[in-house]
Amino acid sequence: MDINPYDAIVVGSGATGGIAALTLAEQGIKVLVIEAGPKIKRLEACNSEPKSTIKRLSGVLTKKHSIQCQHPGYWKNNPDLYSNELNHPYEFQESKPFLWTQGKQIGGRSLTWGGITLRFSAEDFHPAKKDGFGPNWPISYNDLCPHYDFVENFCGIYGRKDGIKEVPNGKYIGEIPLTENENIFGRKVKSKLNYPFIQSRGFDRNSSIKEKQWPKSSSIGSTLKKALNTGNVQIISNHLVESFEINKLTELASRLTIINLANGHKEVLNCDLILLCASTISTLRILLNSEYKSNSLGFKDNSERLGKYLMDHISICRFFSVPKAKNSIKPLDNSPDLSGAGSFFIPFGTNLPKIDNLRFLRGYGIWGAIDRLGIPKFLQKDPNSSIGFLIAHGEVLPREKNSVSLSKKTDRWGVPIPHIDFEWSDNELNMSKHMENTIRKSIEAANGEIKNIDELINIPLGRIFTKNLIALSDSPPPPGYYIHEVGGAPMGSSEEDSVVDKFNKIWRCKNVLVLDGACWPTSSWQSPTLTMMAVTRRACLNIKKT
Repeated sequence: MDINPYDAIVVGSGATGGIAALTLAEQGIKVLVIEAGPKIKRLEACNSEPKSTIKRLSGVLTKKHSIQCQHPGYWKNNPDLYSNELNHPYEFQESKPFLWTQGKQIGGRSLTWGGITLRFSAEDFHPAKKDGFGPNWPISYNDLCPHYDFVENFCGIYGRKDGIKEVPNGKYIGEIPLTENENIFGRKVKSKLNYPFIQSRGFDRNSSIKEKQWPKSSSIGSTLKKALNTGNVQIISNHLVESFEINKLTELASRLTIINLANGHKEVLNCDLILLCASTISTLRILLNSEYKSNSLGFKDNSERLGKYLMDHISICRFFSVPKAKNSIKPLDNSPDLSGAGSFFIPFGTNLPKIDNLRFLRGYGIWGAIDRLGIPKFLQKDPNSSIGFLIAHGEVLPREKNSVSLSKKTDRWGVPIPHIDFEWSDNELNMSKHMENTIRKSIEAANGEIKNIDELINIPLGRIFTKNLIALSDSPPPPGYYIHEVGGAPMGSSEEDSVVDKFNKIWRCKNVLVLDGACWPTSSWQSPTLTMMAVTRRACLNIKKT
């Protein structure tokens, strides 16, 4: 293998891998990025119809995408951006399904990311101070604030400074106008219900949009692109990281085993610094394979928390119609794009409406949009109404039994596959009932009506294709559905209660950093990617100082 000399290995090339590579490269550190998937061209990543639809049907029938097809994003993106489940399997009990979306290509899941960038509030880093449950983060909002600033400035984030403490203001380059019906919806939920309402914050175009250049919502179009331009970064694609080994005398990682996915050949790389950015479950798989319980040359986790306390966001989705605004000038055939900034939020956090007694801890927010689904006018059943959706997503408490472990089964390359054991607790199920009531009240306040998607859109045989979709069921989808999984290697203040320290270093293996969602001690309710990137930048800037 032709590899130039390097100082650090970054595992994964998505949102956190891109910011890690950039931050190190700009400090003069030579970086080797290892990606399990291939390098793809921009046009190969675009959604092209009817070619993509044929691929989706093939993915479902061949079971390459039998799980990932449950997510709506699969039906709007190029299905090639979703990993082959036959090559990259995992396990779960039939009674406790977990829907894991994998993106193995250079750019990772940043190529299908929705592009929403909400900051955590100061309270979100120390939730146990309010309700006494579980851990707090060992860092504060002030610790991350300059890194939030950097990521937002670098990527070019759109938003409006609303001055709401649940979602602190960021650095924005402008606003994406709301549609006329969204403005009407916002005015009514604020005046009638006193609910907070803000324009969403994020990118003006997402990675799934067909453009000649990679959008900035992807690492390839932003952080990874600039990192490569420094000349300090090189990438190996189509190689899976199996595990790392430590030197027992120094308690530092010294060797990393990788597998060529094309021919199954294994190679051992020497390493002085490893940064794990493979996405939460993939990173946990590497860590569990590298722990002393699985590997005689592995690191020791004294907290006994590795692989435990996995979290996601619980969600409820409802479609609805509202009377079409009289002065709406945009026809449905030319509807505005749905994007991170082209949408809205009802950002409650823990400041929830008192619909009934709150029989749960923590909080949630509601994402929504109206007239942005790109539905052709001739397919809409009622031309005098506008179609919208509301998706509530809420914080999931860290619980020991929600976990990732190693199965006795292996993949085609002989690596143990993840076994995921996760189910909603009464806390989350009670929260989902509250979400449903809040969504209903919001739609009623806007003179809208909740409807099934087949009641809104005239699609031939539509009911046949939509009746089994989890997104359209009355119950909350299973864990994993929202693609916001975090936890399993939490950061903390001591090695007795956490896997990594406040700068993301494994306590007993200080030259391995866990930078993606695996390091999170709690989940909060906001979309996690912006905070993941800020945490990564903070940790990488600390490396040079030590």
